[in-house]
Amino acid sequence: MDAKKKRVVVVIVVLLVLGVAFAINKVVKANKELRVQVVNEKDRTRFIGEDGVGFYSMVDTRDTIYTLVDTEGDTDSYNIAKAVYGIDKKTGKMEMVPGSSKMKFGMDGIDSTFGNEDYLGWVEADADGATRTVIYDIEQEKILKKWKGSDAHSFFDFHVIGHRVYWLESNGKTGLVMSYDLKTAEEEQLDEVGADGTVLAFSEHKMWYRDIRRGSGHLKCYDLRSGNYEIHDLGVDYSDLKPVGDNLVAYSKGNGLYLYDTKLQKSVLLNGEDNGIKANYDGKGLIVTDQMSYKIEHLDGIRYSNMIESEYPDNHLFSTAERIRSLLFVTNVGEHEEIISMSQDALRWLDK
Repeated sequence: MDAKKKRVVVVIVVLLVLGVAFAINKVVKANKELRVQVVNEKDRTRFIGEDGVGFYSMVDTRDTIYTLVDTEGDTDSYNIAKAVYGIDKKTGKMEMVPGSSKMKFGMDGIDSTFGNEDYLGWVEADADGATRTVIYDIEQEKILKKWKGSDAHSFFDFHVIGHRVYWLESNGKTGLVMSYDLKTAEEEQLDEVGADGTVLAFSEHKMWYRDIRRGSGHLKCYDLRSGNYEIHDLGVDYSDLKPVGDNLVAYSKGNGLYLYDTKLQKSVLLNGEDNGIKANYDGKGLIVTDQMSYKIEHLDGIRYSNMIESEYPDNHLFSTAERIRSLLFVTNVGEHEEIISMSQDALRWLDK
């Protein structure tokens, strides 16, 4: 064999060795046990991730935080998660939720999560835009229900309240408010609304949403117990409903955040420099925006706190579209991210 052929063979062997080493390295990283460091402090618990690991779209339960994870080997070039992970709040150990894992290098993955103490939901997305929404029973550790969307018929804005799922679906012409009982498998159409411009929001006993067919200022309430409806006219074009009680709801208009009382049929300005578009709420009096936290009992009973916003300026993400069950958010600390679980008692409230 002449020198030229020997050099070619050597180059090929080196490339093969490097390729095998790279593949082994990827497999090792992909199968590395993920965990967080759990640090308990006086008024909060910190779940500290490893360098390069990011968390988003979380569901908080008593013993486990369910989350999507952004880390090398777990997301592809489309930056979509390949599984839902559960973080044990005591040990920090992370485990994949059975049935949620997707092909490591495929083009489909997990777009977002939702749920409550009993049920975990996630939305699977393909590269072509098709979605599948999955409901998983946490105690039984099994998938209960799937909805498959398409360009012609879409399912979106899913919420789990108690043992019932609520969502919107559209065929492009009309929109439907739907529900599904996870105990009886009974599906029910609750209302027909405009095809676009509607999202669902929840207080303790009511579901709130817009029906743009009635006009931009109209608001609907559906009582989750009685099945009765209420229709209100706010008289203004609004967006981003944030219920704070069964008779109180905050909404955004322009650069301001307003509060509406359905019994008094009256609105007041909550903050003229905080439109609350990115706000989270618990449906029972608490609203947290990127500027301020609000504790609301009635139109004249409003207190304020900037503790979260001052301790984590421009650096706290609640990572859910649902009403929040707790003060659970993600913050970036240098090379790593932390999940913060803060006690509401830590917030220092002041009158305006």
